[in-house]
Parts: sequence; structure tokens; C-alpha cells
Amino acid sequence: MVELQTTGAPLQGLLEIEPHDGEWKAWIDGGPAPLTMEDDTVTIDVDSRDIRGFIFVRRLVGHVENGTLVGDYTVISDSDVDKTPGTWVGVPYEPEPRPQEPAPVDISGIWTPAPGVDFRKYSMDLTPAAQEWHDGYLMHYDQPNVRCVSPGIVAMIAWGGYPSEILQSDDRITFLYEVESEVRRIFLDDTRPPEYYPHNPMGHSNGRWEGKHLVIQTTHLSPNVRDFRGEPISENARMHEVYTLSDDGQRLEAVITLHDPDNYERPPVRRRAWVRDPETFIYPYECDPDSFYRQMYNEGKLDMYFERSKRRY
Repeated sequence: MVELQTTGAPLQGLLEIEPHDGEWKAWIDGGPAPLTMEDDTVTIDVDSRDIRGFIFVRRLVGHVENGTLVGDYTVISDSDVDKTPGTWVGVPYEPEPRPQEPAPVDISGIWTPAPGVDFRKYSMDLTPAAQEWHDGYLMHYDQPNVRCVSPGIVAMIAWGGYPSEILQSDDRITFLYEVESEVRRIFLDDTRPPEYYPHNPMGHSNGRWEGKHLVIQTTHLSPNVRDFRGEPISENARMHEVYTLSDDGQRLEAVITLHDPDNYERPPVRRRAWVRDPETFIYPYECDPDSFYRQMYNEGKLDMYFERSKRRY
């Protein structure tokens, strides 16, 4: 696990380094991170996207010291992002054992996104077929939400600008998201979808308590994109989430992993956090698709848009 000390909250990510064809390769949270080694110094470049959409690279330079990676990092970017340097440390990853005996905690309430947590890794390790599909992606025309179509739970859960409300009972947890005014039901009683249950943007979710950790598996996802970058999600994908409530009950953290071997060589990982905020008001989500189509009509691009219909789900 790598942790960056920044001007705000520390950022964390899972660093994997493996030998491939006589050279070392690295990944951060499932995404490729170009690596070079010279003598006892390792350099790792991690592309990231900030909440405003700017893309930048953190260059981590370090060495092994008493079984731990330590070093400094700098930010490389032509965009208006925080270029303050910092330090980083990497320690061997040991999964935290989770008890199997359920010990539910109260996560009900209104939650607003907390800053930081992970690297916001930008690019992922796509399969050749997914890379070919992604090479032709045009965000301003193919992104679902620009035409008021749900981007799906995989993308929604990663966005940092919207609050949500959680309703909790013994057999179900319900998420009410402000974005797209979407509703998500997490079944705790092993409810399974009927045979005719359709694939859809929110999928079908079953959850269980492992100690105080809420573990959720989501299937029946309709084909979509993972984020603004436009990396695809197949109907065979499943999303795995682990939610953990802080001891004071005021902070909720999640580790979200997308398993989709049709499109990803390694599962993309996201880490998110929210803080309890009962004063936040959740507003109706307003979206006008006419503004999207009207602009294309005025610019004479409607024919181009319809010709690209196979690229949209």
C-alpha cells in the first residue's frame, strides 16, 4: 500500500510491481504506472484526474529502506492543478481479516463526499478489444449523462460532487442518490433477481455484514462506461464494494473494485469516503436533453451523432 502525504488528507493506492518479459512493470489500483529502475532508485509515474477534470502525473521517486519504500513526489502538468511536492511511503500489503459474524452498524443518514482518499487513477489496463473501442470514444457525444441518460452505478459512486441518503432496515439498505435521482436497493436477505430481470445501469445488489463491514456484490449491469474517460463496462461485469464506518460514526469509507475481464486486464479499484451531514439538502436532479440535441442541430452534427449510435448503450 502506497500513501502520499499531501497538503490535504493522505492519499492511498495499491501498488503492484511484477516482472514481465525481463523488465519490471507497475500498476496503481489496477491502472498502469510506468516504472523505471536505476541502481537503488525507483521512479513511478501515476496519471490522475482531479475533481475538475484536469489530467496530471505524479512522479514518485524512492528507494527501499528497511523493507519499506520511501521517497518524494512531484506533480507534472500543464494544467492548473496543485503542484505542491510531497513525500510518500509504501509498505507491504496485508489484507485486513474481516470477521464472518455479522455486527451491523448504523450507516443511515445523509452523506456528502469527502476529499482525497485515493489517487483518482485515470487510465486502466484495458484488454485489446476494450482499447480499440475506447480509441474512438468522444466524451462530448458518447458520454451518457450529457444526454440525460444514467451513467450507471459504477461511474456514479466515484463522482465527488453529489450527496446521497441511506435508508437502513434489517433486510435492505436503500441508497438515494442526488445524481440522476437514482435509487439503489441492497438486499441483505439473499433476494435474487427473477430470470427475466433486465440488465440496467444500477444492476442488482446483494449485501452482507462481515463484522461491521458492509460487503456488496452487484451484477446485472447494463453495458456502460466506467467514468468520464469512457472506458467500457460489459454486461458480464460485477462490482464489489466494502463499506466501513468510522468508530465515531461520522465517516464512511469504501473500497470499490470492478471485475470485468472482458474489458480489463486488472480490476480497477477506487477508494471513496463520505462524511455524515444531516444539514445537507438533497435536491431534485434537473437535466434537459433538448439542450444537448439542440446544440448539435444548430451545429449541423446530428447526422454524425446518429451514425455513432452503435457506440452508445
